Amino acid sequence: MDKHAIQLSKKNRTKYRFQKLKMCKKCNRYSVLKDLACPECGSTFMGLEGLAHSIFKKRLVTEAIRILILVCIGIIAAPTVKALYLSLITGIIFVIVYIILTFAFIKSEYFTELKKLLRVDLRKIRDGIQFDCDLALEDVKEEKLAAAYEKLREIGDLIYSDQVKMRRVMVLNDIVLRKDMELELETLIPSSYDKDFVKYALEVLKINRALFTKKCIAYFIHYRDAVIRDFGIESLSAVAGTTLRMKLYILEFSEFIEEFLEYFPKDRFLRLCNILLANPDTDWGSLEERAKRLVEMKYHYDPDFKRFVS
Repeated sequence: MDKHAIQLSKKNRTKYRFQKLKMCKKCNRYSVLKDLACPECGSTFMGLEGLAHSIFKKRLVTEAIRILILVCIGIIAAPTVKALYLSLITGIIFVIVYIILTFAFIKSEYFTELKKLLRVDLRKIRDGIQFDCDLALEDVKEEKLAAAYEKLREIGDLIYSDQVKMRRVMVLNDIVLRKDMELELETLIPSSYDKDFVKYALEVLKINRALFTKKCIAYFIHYRDAVIRDFGIESLSAVAGTTLRMKLYILEFSEFIEEFLEYFPKDRFLRLCNILLANPDTDWGSLEERAKRLVEMKYHYDPDFKRFVS
């Protein structure tokens, strides 16, 4: 099947994950999508923080009214003028102290209200995100892959389940990947072996090696037999080659690199030799000796490797 060439919009980034949540007050439904209005009723979404602020303000107003009622009752019930003034002064002092304390702890009180809202509305949030997933799946069926992936990307920032990751990967495998895209890799690593993920990761490797982090390399090593079975030993050799980007990676995955030295293209092997030569005080283990033997056997005639030949 031919891959689709699409254009993806920039990712919606927030400081905290919960800030992506918003609610349609008319449908009483939550969403994490970038839509400004509810696709069901057309009402404008209210952000979770705005919702929490609204609840917090209502609570403050309610408490302030209760205090004023108590003060008024104290004034009305005062048997003497002295008691009346005493009730009034006490009430004023209490209100002032209440206002000061409220402003002093307003941030912590707000977050308390926010946590309470998340806990109370957890089921609604789950149902809302499931509705968002259903919209994404509808887009996939209609081959609106850009819209589908953007929806799944927003959901994936809040939900780290393998199910969401795999849905994202399946869409990514159906589109033409480019360097100018905001591609992700580490955040899509599943908890078990998945052929679709490996297929996607190997495509990313061709486009942007920098996305292949320590965690990604470790994943390929852990499932090496399955990777070789499905994609051949060349795929694992390419992963071993990307570890040469950093000295720390070479040290950590030296045994893995050793296994594929003979499979490395000349430029990758030359890079490894340059790193080994530039760090003579580093304990490279058997990797250094193995690299020297390979130079003597395979590249002893090559002028690029002349300084590595003893």
